[in-house]
Amino acid sequence: MTGLEEVIERARRIVRPTRLEERRLKRIVEAALSAAREEISGVAGALDVSLEGSAAKDTWIRGRAEADIFIHFDPKVSREELEKLIVEIGSKLIRRLGGEPMIMYANHPYVEGVVDGVTVDVVACYRVEPPNWISATDRTPYHTRYVLSRLKPGQEEEVRLLKGFMRACGVYGAEIRVEGFSGYLTELLTIYYGDFINAIREMAGWKPPITIDLEGYYESRERILEAFPESPLIVVDPVDRSRNVAAAVSLTRLSELILAAKLFLKKPSMRFFKQFDRVPGTRELRALLKDRSILYMYFRLVDRKPRDALWGELKRSEQGVRRCLENLGFTVYRSGSWTDEKKECVLIFELDKIELPRYHLHKGPPVYLKNADEFVEKWCEAIAGPWIEGERLYVLRRREEISAHKLLRERIISGQVSISRGLITPIQRARISINVEDLLRLASRNDDLRKFILDFLVARPPFLER
Repeated sequence: MTGLEEVIERARRIVRPTRLEERRLKRIVEAALSAAREEISGVAGALDVSLEGSAAKDTWIRGRAEADIFIHFDPKVSREELEKLIVEIGSKLIRRLGGEPMIMYANHPYVEGVVDGVTVDVVACYRVEPPNWISATDRTPYHTRYVLSRLKPGQEEEVRLLKGFMRACGVYGAEIRVEGFSGYLTELLTIYYGDFINAIREMAGWKPPITIDLEGYYESRERILEAFPESPLIVVDPVDRSRNVAAAVSLTRLSELILAAKLFLKKPSMRFFKQFDRVPGTRELRALLKDRSILYMYFRLVDRKPRDALWGELKRSEQGVRRCLENLGFTVYRSGSWTDEKKECVLIFELDKIELPRYHLHKGPPVYLKNADEFVEKWCEAIAGPWIEGERLYVLRRREEISAHKLLRERIISGQVSISRGLITPIQRARISINVEDLLRLASRNDDLRKFILDFLVARPPFLER
């Protein structure tokens, strides 16, 4: 057995659910489906119940047991009524199973709960024929049918390997927080390439934009690129030719996967399948923070927001703050966002410096322009200049404020920073600081925040950890 084959065989054992997990999931799925059918009995417009997702396709991986219970509604039911009904039905169902219901939001509300270690999602969809979709979830039952019809015996294991590889490499998950590969996309890639190792070999040679059209809806690659411009990875949905299954995948996550595939083939190792969830101590973080120019913003949400909506607002606000810092004269090496998805949020930036020089060069117009004399009059009492170099006027100006955090706060308060509307008030009230000891105290009470700070400071994808 070669080194590659040995690693893959060991990885199979890691990603394959245990018999205990399988029995538990089966028990909870049966109970959930039975209870769901009872709950919709007599509910006008509720037509049927089904199991969807990885549990229905037997492609879930160890430690990630999830049961997606779909309630199918008549298209005559209004969107408003559907949302009301799914919250009511889903909440009752989760409580019956012994879990605590949480209202979640995607395209429309759904209910989530954890039952004996299994995440149960109760989701609404309309029973429609393609392509007459009313909501985004209407495609899901068709996705399940398609995968089940195309997966060959034994390919479930290949899907698990690819999911396990992607998860350990930090690129698995289509949510905005990750911007990576969904479970359905991973299943389609396995169907297309046949098995895990062939998929990895192909991925190692990918060069964006990549196009995959399993059903041959488009006559050429050019037509696909025309239909989905500016997408680095295009996988045409087999049940909807107008949808790119890989739309959520960012260029960064795609590039990380390509590099991970190259490195894995070059030197196969179990580190490409193992999770690195180590929680760092304060001393370790302090050592990493030493002599680095870190600015952070800490704020608390006024109201709880839907998960994807919150992450979208955080990322947009992060980019707005980053642009502001760059316009002020700072170089931003890296930036990141974190939230517990309930109340607390952190934006963090690594800069080239935490203070600007006290003086800076201010370039004026060429002397032959009409406003040259106005520039001279305005800056005649500058610390140095005006002087002429070549054909252009210059002066040396003094900055009244030079600290990154104070300058940023001034811009935020005056409304000069592009911040998502839903976060304006929390960010205006934010703690903006360059004090790393304050950051360490803040992180000392939250393991997840410490892991985020460690990942940010180390700045290596998980598959490059040694």
